[in-house]
Amino acid sequence: MKISILLETNSSGGGSFTHSVNTCLDLKRFCGIKNEIIVYTQFKKSFETLKDLKIPVKLFSHSFLDKLLLKFSIFKIFRFLTDLINIKISIEKTIIENKSDLIFFPVLSNTVFCLKKMRFISTLLDLEHFKHSTFPEITEKDFNYRENLYFYSLKRSELIITSCESIKKNLCRHYKINKEKVHIIPYTPSNLFIKKKLSKKFLKKYKKIKNYFFYPAQIWGHKNHLVILKAIKVLNKKNIDVNLVFSGRDRGYRKTLDLYIEKNKIKHVFFTGFLTSGEMHHMYKNCKGVIFTTLWGPNAIPPLETWSYQKPLIYNDRLEDDVTKGTAILGNINDPNYVANSLEKVLKNRYSENFIINGNNKLQLIKKNSKRQYIKLNKKITFLN
Repeated sequence: MKISILLETNSSGGGSFTHSVNTCLDLKRFCGIKNEIIVYTQFKKSFETLKDLKIPVKLFSHSFLDKLLLKFSIFKIFRFLTDLINIKISIEKTIIENKSDLIFFPVLSNTVFCLKKMRFISTLLDLEHFKHSTFPEITEKDFNYRENLYFYSLKRSELIITSCESIKKNLCRHYKINKEKVHIIPYTPSNLFIKKKLSKKFLKKYKKIKNYFFYPAQIWGHKNHLVILKAIKVLNKKNIDVNLVFSGRDRGYRKTLDLYIEKNKIKHVFFTGFLTSGEMHHMYKNCKGVIFTTLWGPNAIPPLETWSYQKPLIYNDRLEDDVTKGTAILGNINDPNYVANSLEKVLKNRYSENFIINGNNKLQLIKKNSKRQYIKLNKKITFLN
């Protein structure tokens, strides 16, 4: 079988890009023996990343007509009209001409609405849009869009990939999907963080920062950076200084953080913006610990990366995902005092070293399970032929 992967996430896309690249690699490793795997992307940097990883990849671009189809195919009446006159998006034509049997979406996109003939496999990363009334980044419009996308695509998918049992359970109930159609493959750490020569500008700015805590997350409201700043305020009252490095692009919440920092005269907070793979490697390798206070979930990739770098992790106590007791410092991540106490424990090395050992052991089990699930997926794909 010939499988075309559509990687439609830019390299600055954070966890969704990391997941997409990992998916391309793992499909090639574990499903590429009996199947031909090829990736299509419209982003030059994504193309170059996959080329460096020796993954077969082709670069494409959307025509003006394609852009119109992508924009308006979310509407049922528009899809009906394009069906009548049999208009296909260019990438589907290309995939059909190359005799692919199946499209694999590491992240769902509007392209799904445009497909006329190609069968496809969907990936559902999370269901956090259900919290649309809680966070400013998920408006009612965004909620409705996601519901439209998921109701449309999941029922039409040959298979659905997700990362944990709780998401599977909720998607099957809400979208009326047969559980046999859903296959769970756990997240794994990024394969991109490799040692590379860093720019003089980067080294000048960050090399001298010592004993810093690293939060690898884009600046969204739901990432809950604010509780960390409140925790720093608590520690400052105890004459404890903390260095913080926040990575990732500003998604509209940076202004709120800047105002809090200015009002409370908090120092030693560094916003890096987007980091390259080599810069991420540097930040993970040299940090004192990783803090991950996101209010979304139920799971995420950064805890796995933290374990791979053998660093202490400060995390929530929901126990819904890969992080279990004994693998991280767990508590209420909405409580500044808990976060402050956790930061102080790490600064003063008052945490159990078993966290590092247990986290690494858990990571090895996750990697083995991921491989096992890809092998099972390969068998399922074979039956689709």
